[in-house]
Amino acid sequence: MVIGAAIVIGSIWPRSRMALLALGAALAALATALSAARLAAPYGAPTIAQVAWLAVAVTVEVVALMIVIRHFAERGERALLVAVLVVVGFHFLPMAPAFGPLAAVLGVACTANALSAVHLSNYSLQAVWVVDGGLKVVFGALMWSIPLIGSHANAAV
Repeated sequence: MVIGAAIVIGSIWPRSRMALLALGAALAALATALSAARLAAPYGAPTIAQVAWLAVAVTVEVVALMIVIRHFAERGERALLVAVLVVVGFHFLPMAPAFGPLAAVLGVACTANALSAVHLSNYSLQAVWVVDGGLKVVFGALMWSIPLIGSHANAAV
């Protein structure tokens, strides 16, 4: 929810987009560090498979971002940011075994939003950005408020 809110705010102030994204990431990391143990406690310790899926998702995301940034940086802001949003959206898919089915739905929705910008030249970068952030806010709120759907408790591993 935190990173989604930062993305939405970044769509309002595009010149500060990246600084707001960095601030949102830092605040999201802090919120996770402060609340993860308490939120996960009712579900027990994650399985090795769940931890492995999370590690794979993050590793693939980091490697893909390095490739995408190098490949798309010279193609302009729109191409770069849309490519980054595709990678970030896609990385939610392998997180589903750790975080539940809503993570997969979020991944599909964010990836579809970003890919829409590839095919629809009149889909403004500001709109792509606000939809992406809005999806993250909505799905984050759902995962927070519906723990059995948003958690790893019911994920098939």
